[in-house]
Amino acid sequence: MKELEAAYARALLEDPEKARRLRLLLDLRTALYQRDADAAKRLLAELEDEALKQAVEDLLAGRYAPYLEAEPAFLAAEAWVQKGVEAAALGDLAAAEAAFNRALTLDEKHPRALMNLGNVYLERGELEAAKAAYDRALALAPDLADLHQNLAAYYKKKGQIDAMVRHLKRAQRLRLYPAAGRRPAGVPPIYARFWFWLLLAGLLYLFLHGRGG
Repeated sequence: MKELEAAYARALLEDPEKARRLRLLLDLRTALYQRDADAAKRLLAELEDEALKQAVEDLLAGRYAPYLEAEPAFLAAEAWVQKGVEAAALGDLAAAEAAFNRALTLDEKHPRALMNLGNVYLERGELEAAKAAYDRALALAPDLADLHQNLAAYYKKKGQIDAMVRHLKRAQRLRLYPAAGRRPAGVPPIYARFWFWLLLAGLLYLFLHGRGG
């Protein structure tokens, strides 16, 4: 999925309309990965792509099988995560691990692929590998409630009760207030907005030239 992000970075300089659509796709990827159906619906309305709309609706409903080789690649990554979750529920940890790793080859930034891979390691008692996977997921999706729930399970196994309670409380708060701190879907990050750089330049000028007196 680095290609999508690289295309967005180029389009910011060359084609604002293309950049807007790519930003919507990137935000749709985030919404799908975090199972945010409301955000996905808003983004799909702006994208006006019926095939993409059907694919996302199917994936949000758990109908993953037709999308294991889909494009854009984030659809396939999500499909493989769902396939892995299904395998894990059936007790086939080897198949689950293979599916989560396949998702990560399609998009190394899929937080639920990393989280579920951590769950496989935790189930096997491979605590350090589990923590490494959880930490990578946490860097990508710090507000994913299930991730904090799983971190609580990890710290319980480690006997670190304070950390376990902290993550349990975080998971509960995120389930009560899931939108807290989340950037609105379809809105570009602050560093992608022209006015941000203009304001930053003005503040820097005042800082450098307003100290002489």
